[in-house]
Amino acid sequence: MSYKIAIIGNEDAVGGFKAVGADTINVQTAQEAQDAVSKVYESSEYAVVFITENWVDQIKEFLNELPSKALPSIVAIPSQSGSTGAGLANLKKIVEQAVGSDILADD
Repeated sequence: MSYKIAIIGNEDAVGGFKAVGADTINVQTAQEAQDAVSKVYESSEYAVVFITENWVDQIKEFLNELPSKALPSIVAIPSQSGSTGAGLANLKKIVEQAVGSDILADD
């Protein structure tokens, strides 16, 4: 089975990803972002869902309540406005769960 890639964000952030074959989902409100995540998360078509960090910050509680499963993987990426740090924070959380300590901490 071949899987798809989706990207969720503002039109300016997701537009260029169509050229590489990703399914792009333009959202303008937090509710639209939640609905888009629900749709692709419940689908068995997607392996990776990229969400721009500005939306990750706004729907963080919703994302934390999603049931854990292998696919799709949800990955935060910077938007056209730059990084908010949400992607790195999520990566630190995943590494800490896997390793048992925060090996990415700034000492």
